[in-house]
Amino acid sequence: MATVANHKGILFSTITILLLTFFTLPQAYAAPLPPPPVDREAAEEAFLRAYDHFINNRIWDSIDELNKSQGHNVYFVDAYYMRSLAYRRLGRYPEAIAEMAHYLEVRQDDPRANIILDTMRDEWAIIQKVLKPDRIQTNYFFSPHTLHSLLDVPFASVLSLRGMQGLGKMSSGGGLLMLCDTYGDKLWGFGLSRSTEPMAFDIDKPVICLPVAPTRALLFQKDGGVSNVTFDYTQRTADFEPLGGINANVADAAFVDSTLLAVADRTGQAVRFYGYPSLGETAEWKPGDDETADKLFEPVAIATYGPFIAIADRTNERVYIVDTYTLTERQRFDVPLPRDLQWGIEGDLYVLSENGTLYSKLVFSSNAQGVETVAEGMKDAWCMTWTNQGPMICDISARTWWSSRINPGRQETIGAMSLYAPWLEDRLDTENLMVRVVASSTFQNFIQNKIPDTQAIWRNELRPSRVFDIAPSNRGSIRFYSPSLGDATTDAKVTRVSTLAEVMADIASVSRFGDEIPKVLVLDTRITATDEELSLFLAFLLQQGIRLDLWSLARPASPLLTHISKMTLGTTYYARTLDIVRSNNSYEWILSIPLPPDTYTFGYPSESTLSIYATIDVIRFTDWMPIWPSLLKKK
Repeated sequence: MATVANHKGILFSTITILLLTFFTLPQAYAAPLPPPPVDREAAEEAFLRAYDHFINNRIWDSIDELNKSQGHNVYFVDAYYMRSLAYRRLGRYPEAIAEMAHYLEVRQDDPRANIILDTMRDEWAIIQKVLKPDRIQTNYFFSPHTLHSLLDVPFASVLSLRGMQGLGKMSSGGGLLMLCDTYGDKLWGFGLSRSTEPMAFDIDKPVICLPVAPTRALLFQKDGGVSNVTFDYTQRTADFEPLGGINANVADAAFVDSTLLAVADRTGQAVRFYGYPSLGETAEWKPGDDETADKLFEPVAIATYGPFIAIADRTNERVYIVDTYTLTERQRFDVPLPRDLQWGIEGDLYVLSENGTLYSKLVFSSNAQGVETVAEGMKDAWCMTWTNQGPMICDISARTWWSSRINPGRQETIGAMSLYAPWLEDRLDTENLMVRVVASSTFQNFIQNKIPDTQAIWRNELRPSRVFDIAPSNRGSIRFYSPSLGDATTDAKVTRVSTLAEVMADIASVSRFGDEIPKVLVLDTRITATDEELSLFLAFLLQQGIRLDLWSLARPASPLLTHISKMTLGTTYYARTLDIVRSNNSYEWILSIPLPPDTYTFGYPSESTLSIYATIDVIRFTDWMPIWPSLLKKK
């Protein structure tokens, strides 16, 4: 037994010594792992293909080739740098930031990469802040006009001299401004482009003409009559199809979605909800407390924002925010003599008072926000609307008007800029780099036709630069997305998707197929998305200069999706049949940069990066693109 025990002890000791010897061997004696295979030539070829895709805005193809490049050569750190720039073009900031950070782990002293990384972090922070603003970021400077000066109505016409007899509401859509002269028994249509002559139609006491689609609207009369209206702008005619009637004294009306209408019943002292197009009453809302016991509830104006509706109660000098899903009050605030109201581009509500003052309140802010005064001194101000250019207000006779563009505030404001399609061109015996620039901002109309101040840095030198031309951007198409149309139709092809992730996958497929990235997206509001996905989506829309339109089929959009659409100057459609969608009227810059005579064409991507910095007022634009002249076409 002792012998067996001794053998066991010796065996245990031997095994222990062997294990300790194995794990404590010097690194030199450990079996070396084979290095990953490297095919430098294949990596460089893939990188050049990625570069060609990048400068032509085929970003998904560029990322695919960069992945292949690094697959052939894992040590090819420049792929991180280019992939970072590419992810930023798609609005995928977290990935763009991570890729540049990986690049800097190897080239930590690269000054340009460090600047790009800091800038991307700032841009991403601003985008997230814009989605959840804590205070109003826009400024409005209202200028007075006459009907003649604003809408090009002949000065000597009866309409300019005498005005209208008594307005109801006005609205805008499809490039047309619609005014209801309730007591003059006329519906007026004015072209916002000033190229459409005024149209007038005899209608008994019209109150509000709600845009449904670019050439269609829904007309409400004071006694409850409702008609479908189809406009023919070329013939300056309109077809009125009576739809039926509702039991309400109509003061205002608004769509909740394509199946539901809200109507302010002034004498009935309620906001009533009706199915569309059946016009059957489904519900009503009234204040639910005793504060209106001594004064009647008098809803004179309503406006919807996604699933929420704002209601102006003139008698009690109050504005309510109501959830249309539950018909519960979410918020209330006091405003003197509210007459009309409209939602702005940031989830801010603007309330027009009969005392000639325009107030605003940022309703969906995370912090408590008070009511602010925006403008004063607008005598007899009666109704307002919101166009792509900004708010428009008129007095009760429509002879005096006030308008303002959407101007950036004093806060830091991001503008997105993407360089693409560079080429070389000789001008005055100097070789010039020419590059197209897509510029977009939440203040798109503010920046259009404005010439930015630009700075260009290439090869670590400040180069002269100027905007050579400003031209309409006609690239890209319009794409429609919906989970299921049901009884809704459109003449355009609709891509069936259920989530925003599927929308982005389809756009990537379109780009990989060789087509331009769409410039207008029309999204069915039933498409689902997380808040994080919507943040990235806004960044993508801005980087590519895309307008987001919403198709509110059977469900209102979420407040965040509504917010994003408004920030891109998008439109919400309520028609079940959507036949026409306006194209994106954005602009692009043509940038010209003289190159030095001793241009050489090699160097790391960071060393060859063209950095462009541009500003319009407080809006700043930045983009980067590596430039190797030998790889560019010459005109």
